[in-house]
Amino acid sequence: MGLMQFPVAPKVAEEQVQEFLRHAGANRRTMLRSGAGLGLAAAALASFGGAATFAQEATQAPGESVGSDPHAEGTGHASPVPSGEAVFTLYDPSLPAVENGDKDITIVAKDAAVFVAKDVPYAGWTYDGTIPGRALRVREGDMVNFTFEVDPTASTAHSVDFHSAKTPPNVNYKTVLPGESFSWSFPATTAGCFMYHCGTPPVLMHIGAGMYGPMIVDPKDGWDPAQEFVFTQSEFYLKEGENGFMVPDYSAMLGNGSATFVTFNGYANQYVDNPIPIKVGEKVRVFVLNAGPNVWSSFHVVGAIFDKAYINANPNNLLQGLQSITIGPGDGAMVEFTVEEPGNYVAVNHAFGHAAQGAIAIFAAS
Repeated sequence: MGLMQFPVAPKVAEEQVQEFLRHAGANRRTMLRSGAGLGLAAAALASFGGAATFAQEATQAPGESVGSDPHAEGTGHASPVPSGEAVFTLYDPSLPAVENGDKDITIVAKDAAVFVAKDVPYAGWTYDGTIPGRALRVREGDMVNFTFEVDPTASTAHSVDFHSAKTPPNVNYKTVLPGESFSWSFPATTAGCFMYHCGTPPVLMHIGAGMYGPMIVDPKDGWDPAQEFVFTQSEFYLKEGENGFMVPDYSAMLGNGSATFVTFNGYANQYVDNPIPIKVGEKVRVFVLNAGPNVWSSFHVVGAIFDKAYINANPNNLLQGLQSITIGPGDGAMVEFTVEEPGNYVAVNHAFGHAAQGAIAIFAAS
């Protein structure tokens, strides 16, 4: 789920989109170099030996609780630069339906080389090799049987924090070392669009490096039929590493610099080059997770009005007739709209500086 190719509509040359893109990164390499002068590519902390240094061995043993101290050494503030090449796979935003019943879910933490924008290879920490991790979907009342593994070749330890679970973090959000695994179960008690992410200290580094994904918990009777999609907004703070790769800039994450890219589903402008097809007259339902770690979202679709919107995608949190919906880091929402004419409808973070950094997508209606 979340990685298959989907039918692609013709490429779009829409005036407002081109205006966004001219400012967002017609020459992304130049933008990255200029960003370095503003602190976006500050040197890695000396104790970690530079941008290409592998993260230090975890100081937190499996079984200890997670931590959110941004200054905690934890597993370190650097991710490794791989020797191989980065790979771009279009992140399929379509969201298949699920039925009631227990769900068995396994996630594997991996170091991975991915693209986060055109010609921008990135060395990240990931779930299952993608940023974001795949979209998980269950129903309210399901028992989630979860297994977390850390790849034996991973450079450091990781964990999984489920916003959809009610559990003591020190018991079930355990830090797991490379080559080890941990299993536990929890009931999905509450409908919503939830975040899952690494909670190993420093949490900011692990989320900022790419360890997050959406988990949709449908109400127990499901939703009515619609064309369903999922967007995870997140930002990337980059500095130059070795071998032509970008690496996470922890100092910028802490506020000593700006985000380099803000994206939907982990890659700047991927749904501009590959518009998402929708049908005129049929309801569109979009689950939106804001993984952050820092930037807020004002989610808006140009040319549409949200007939219904639900804070955190919970059916009890209904709003109607919205032009946009505000989503803070670590929160979610769901919106529904129907278009009445063929054309291109542009989804953006209406904080347009972030749209210009890549948080933009096109729904191509026919």
